[in-house]
Amino acid sequence: MIIVSQRYYSIDILRALAIIGMIQIHFVENYSSYYDSDSLLYLLSDLIGSIPAPLFAFLVGMSLFVSIKKQEGLGVAPALIADRNLRRGVALFFFGLVFATLIWMPEEVFNWDILTMIGASLLILYPFRNLSSGRILAVILIIIALSPLLRIYSDYYSYWNQWGEYVPSTRLKDVLLGFVLNGYFPLLPWLAFPFGGYLVGRICFGEPLPKLPRGLLSAAIGLVLVSLGMIAVASLNGLTGLVSDYLGPLTFYPASTSYVLLTMGVCLLLFTFFFHRYDLPGKEPGDNAFLIFCRRYSRYALTAYILHHAVQVWPLLAAASLTGKTDKWFYYGEVMPTIYALILAVIFTVIFYFLIVAWDKREGRYSFEWLLRRLTG
Repeated sequence: MIIVSQRYYSIDILRALAIIGMIQIHFVENYSSYYDSDSLLYLLSDLIGSIPAPLFAFLVGMSLFVSIKKQEGLGVAPALIADRNLRRGVALFFFGLVFATLIWMPEEVFNWDILTMIGASLLILYPFRNLSSGRILAVILIIIALSPLLRIYSDYYSYWNQWGEYVPSTRLKDVLLGFVLNGYFPLLPWLAFPFGGYLVGRICFGEPLPKLPRGLLSAAIGLVLVSLGMIAVASLNGLTGLVSDYLGPLTFYPASTSYVLLTMGVCLLLFTFFFHRYDLPGKEPGDNAFLIFCRRYSRYALTAYILHHAVQVWPLLAAASLTGKTDKWFYYGEVMPTIYALILAVIFTVIFYFLIVAWDKREGRYSFEWLLRRLTG
């Protein structure tokens, strides 16, 4: 018999940490990336900021498993579960396109932000849901293994300018290549994270009682060590050709193999810690302040993601317009030192929390989560 009352504390905590991590790195990138990019504080912020996106994507797959499990436990018809997932995936994909248009301006509609990747991943992952765990693991390995090779054939770097920015195109071929391989968050290799989250969710939450396999922690540590070894080898001179693409340094754009393995390992480590601390039988922690904070932020993660970008980016565009700059991105990354950007991130995080406390009392009406529920049923 499936238990549907499990509260999944670890998922809420990790989603809250992911969105707060995104808030801090985006404030720093948007306001300080050119101002003092060599400072130790900026580099530390950048390092921490490399984790939230993989973690967010990892939790998409885990949340999909949990959602299916809950609905099946409540007796929801399989056709309705499939329909809800289809609507949710399409809605998130559409949100991603609108988000890119309104936040980054219409010319960036096909920059392929994380929201479009998440929406597409729900549509792609669902048909694989009943595969054996071994086959899902094989899919993950194939995604990771093929991505560097396919980037070579897609001429990945020709789509990026000298400032490390993706340059979208409206040509059908370029749009499709951007979506699959060349954009900010292309399907390959980013699909590895939702598939990984789904697999771990099945292993840990698939039984009537949550369980933590002995090998999960070892797998996490192994991934981190392998990736660090790859980074060390990549630092050696003389690596050329395909070898250099597979044993490349730690890079976010593109998501190098070492980066994917390292962040996948970190996702597993974080999940293992919080799962062991809060979700195992006998670990019922009650609603303490930390969990209440995390559950609220988790519940409004989509709204927080969209609004924090608007709060950061629109003032930059307004300042350029009001001062008569011909380049609307004139102030991007040139506003303030990292420490002040981090202070702004903390201020936004606190203010938004009090907003969602009030929002929660009105059942989140008109939030993006509320809109998503209205669209998906």
